[in-house]
Amino acid sequence: MEEDQATSFGNIVLKSFCPKILIISTPNYEYNVILQKSNLPDQEDDPDEKACRFRNHDHKFEWTREQFSSWAFQLANSHDYTVEFSGVGGSGDCEPGFASQIAVFRRKPAQNSNGLDSHNQELVHCPYNTIWEWSAVIPPDHETLSSLYRHRDGIVDLSDEARTGT
Repeated sequence: MEEDQATSFGNIVLKSFCPKILIISTPNYEYNVILQKSNLPDQEDDPDEKACRFRNHDHKFEWTREQFSSWAFQLANSHDYTVEFSGVGGSGDCEPGFASQIAVFRRKPAQNSNGLDSHNQELVHCPYNTIWEWSAVIPPDHETLSSLYRHRDGIVDLSDEARTGT
Protein backbone atom coordinates (compact mmCIF):
# COMPACT_ATOMS: atom_id res chain seq x y z
CA MET A 1 0.00 0.00 0.00
CA GLU A 2 1.24 3.46 -0.87
CA GLU A 3 1.25 6.21 1.74
CA ASP A 4 -1.59 8.15 0.09
CA GLN A 5 -3.67 4.95 0.03
CA ALA A 6 -3.11 4.48 3.76
CA THR A 7 -4.31 8.01 4.37
CA SER A 8 -7.43 7.40 2.27
CA PHE A 9 -8.02 4.05 3.99
CA GLY A 10 -8.48 5.67 7.40
CA ASN A 11 -10.90 8.26 6.05
CA ILE A 12 -12.94 5.68 4.16
CA VAL A 13 -13.22 3.27 7.08
CA LEU A 14 -14.17 5.85 9.70
CA LYS A 15 -16.53 7.78 7.43
CA SER A 16 -18.24 4.89 5.63
CA PHE A 17 -18.31 2.12 8.23
CA CYS A 18 -18.25 4.12 11.50
CA PRO A 19 -16.83 1.26 13.61
CA LYS A 20 -17.03 1.58 17.38
CA ILE A 21 -13.36 0.64 17.53
CA LEU A 22 -10.67 0.57 14.85
CA ILE A 23 -7.19 -0.76 15.63
CA ILE A 24 -4.35 0.05 13.25
CA SER A 25 -0.76 -1.09 13.62
CA THR A 26 2.27 -0.17 11.57
CA PRO A 27 6.04 -0.53 11.87
CA ASN A 28 7.84 2.20 13.78
CA TYR A 29 10.44 3.45 11.28
CA GLU A 30 12.65 4.66 14.14
CA TYR A 31 12.94 1.11 15.53
CA ASN A 32 14.52 -0.23 12.35
CA VAL A 33 17.95 0.90 13.54
CA ILE A 34 17.73 -1.73 16.27
CA LEU A 35 16.42 -4.44 13.98
CA GLN A 36 18.98 -3.72 11.28
CA LYS A 37 21.82 -2.68 13.59
CA SER A 38 22.58 0.32 11.42
CA ASN A 39 22.36 4.09 11.62
CA LEU A 40 18.98 5.64 11.04
CA PRO A 41 19.08 7.60 7.78
CA ASP A 42 17.27 10.88 7.38
CA GLN A 43 13.92 10.25 5.65
CA GLU A 44 14.72 13.12 3.28
CA ASP A 45 17.64 11.14 1.79
CA ASP A 46 17.57 9.47 -1.62
CA PRO A 47 14.41 7.30 -1.86
CA ASP A 48 16.41 4.34 -3.17
CA GLU A 49 18.69 4.63 -0.17
CA LYS A 50 15.70 4.85 2.17
CA ALA A 51 13.87 1.84 0.70
CA CYS A 52 16.54 -0.60 1.78
CA ARG A 53 16.14 0.64 5.36
CA PHE A 54 12.47 -0.34 5.60
CA ARG A 55 11.49 -3.32 7.72
CA ASN A 56 10.53 -5.42 4.72
CA HIS A 57 11.42 -5.12 1.05
CA ASP A 58 7.77 -4.76 0.01
CA HIS A 59 7.02 -1.77 2.27
CA LYS A 60 6.28 1.38 0.31
CA PHE A 61 6.55 3.62 3.40
CA GLU A 62 6.99 3.42 7.17
CA TRP A 63 6.10 6.18 9.62
CA THR A 64 8.01 7.57 12.57
CA ARG A 65 6.09 7.91 15.83
CA GLU A 66 5.55 11.60 15.14
CA GLN A 67 4.22 10.97 11.62
CA PHE A 68 1.92 8.18 12.81
CA SER A 69 0.52 10.15 15.75
CA SER A 70 0.01 13.24 13.58
CA TRP A 71 -1.91 11.18 11.01
CA ALA A 72 -3.96 9.43 13.71
CA PHE A 73 -4.87 12.61 15.63
CA GLN A 74 -5.93 14.35 12.43
CA LEU A 75 -8.02 11.34 11.38
CA ALA A 76 -9.66 11.01 14.82
CA ASN A 77 -10.50 14.71 14.99
CA SER A 78 -11.95 14.69 11.46
CA HIS A 79 -14.36 11.84 12.23
CA ASP A 80 -15.32 12.37 15.89
CA TYR A 81 -13.12 9.64 17.36
CA THR A 82 -10.65 9.50 20.22
CA VAL A 83 -7.30 7.81 19.68
CA GLU A 84 -4.91 6.10 22.08
CA PHE A 85 -1.43 4.83 21.28
CA SER A 86 0.39 1.69 22.29
CA GLY A 87 2.72 -0.78 20.68
CA VAL A 88 4.33 -4.18 20.56
CA GLY A 89 7.99 -5.03 21.06
CA GLY A 90 10.41 -2.70 22.77
CA SER A 91 9.13 -0.09 25.18
CA GLY A 92 7.12 3.06 24.80
CA ASP A 93 9.04 4.62 27.68
CA CYS A 94 12.45 4.78 26.03
CA GLU A 95 13.98 5.45 22.62
CA PRO A 96 13.23 4.42 19.95
CA GLY A 97 9.82 3.33 21.25
CA PHE A 98 7.87 0.22 20.29
CA ALA A 99 8.87 -1.88 17.28
CA SER A 100 5.29 -1.73 16.00
CA GLN A 101 3.04 1.16 16.87
CA ILE A 102 -0.68 0.82 17.47
CA ALA A 103 -3.47 3.37 17.32
CA VAL A 104 -6.84 2.49 18.86
CA PHE A 105 -9.63 4.68 17.54
CA ARG A 106 -12.88 4.80 19.55
CA ARG A 107 -16.01 6.45 18.23
CA LYS A 108 -17.21 9.24 20.53
CA PRO A 109 -20.80 8.95 21.68
CA ALA A 110 -22.97 11.23 19.57
CA GLN A 111 -25.44 13.21 21.64
CA ASN A 112 -28.92 13.79 20.26
CA SER A 113 -31.20 16.66 21.30
CA ASN A 114 -32.39 14.66 24.35
CA GLY A 115 -28.81 14.22 25.57
CA LEU A 116 -28.92 10.50 24.85
CA ASP A 117 -26.28 8.56 22.97
CA SER A 118 -27.67 8.45 19.44
CA HIS A 119 -25.40 5.50 18.53
CA ASN A 120 -27.68 3.29 20.63
CA GLN A 121 -30.34 4.01 18.04
CA GLU A 122 -30.16 2.95 14.40
CA LEU A 123 -27.23 4.57 12.62
CA VAL A 124 -28.71 6.68 9.87
CA HIS A 125 -25.49 8.43 8.83
CA CYS A 126 -23.47 5.17 8.60
CA PRO A 127 -25.66 2.69 6.74
CA TYR A 128 -24.33 -0.83 6.68
CA ASN A 129 -25.97 -4.21 7.09
CA THR A 130 -24.82 -7.27 8.93
CA ILE A 131 -24.34 -9.88 6.24
CA TRP A 132 -23.07 -12.69 8.44
CA GLU A 133 -22.88 -13.49 12.15
CA TRP A 134 -21.12 -16.32 13.88
CA SER A 135 -21.31 -17.45 17.46
CA ALA A 136 -19.10 -20.17 18.81
CA VAL A 137 -20.58 -23.09 20.67
CA ILE A 138 -17.88 -24.53 22.86
CA PRO A 139 -18.34 -28.28 23.24
CA PRO A 140 -18.17 -29.62 26.77
CA ASP A 141 -15.04 -31.52 27.76
CA HIS A 142 -14.92 -35.35 27.74
CA GLU A 143 -15.86 -35.73 31.41
CA THR A 144 -18.90 -33.50 31.04
CA LEU A 145 -20.05 -35.46 27.98
CA SER A 146 -19.51 -38.76 29.81
CA SER A 147 -21.52 -37.56 32.74
CA LEU A 148 -24.32 -36.31 30.49
CA TYR A 149 -24.60 -39.61 28.63
CA ARG A 150 -24.51 -41.70 31.82
CA HIS A 151 -27.22 -39.59 33.46
CA ARG A 152 -29.45 -39.31 30.42
CA ASP A 153 -29.57 -43.02 29.54
CA GLY A 154 -28.52 -44.56 32.81
CA ILE A 155 -26.33 -47.08 30.94
CA VAL A 156 -24.03 -45.23 28.50
CA ASP A 157 -20.46 -44.99 29.80
CA LEU A 158 -17.90 -43.05 27.78
CA SER A 159 -15.00 -43.67 30.13
CA ASP A 160 -11.75 -44.95 28.64
CA GLU A 161 -12.51 -48.46 29.83
CA ALA A 162 -15.90 -48.57 28.15
CA ARG A 163 -14.62 -47.17 24.85
CA THR A 164 -11.59 -49.48 24.65
CA GLY A 165 -13.28 -52.54 26.09
CA THR A 166 -10.67 -52.89 28.86
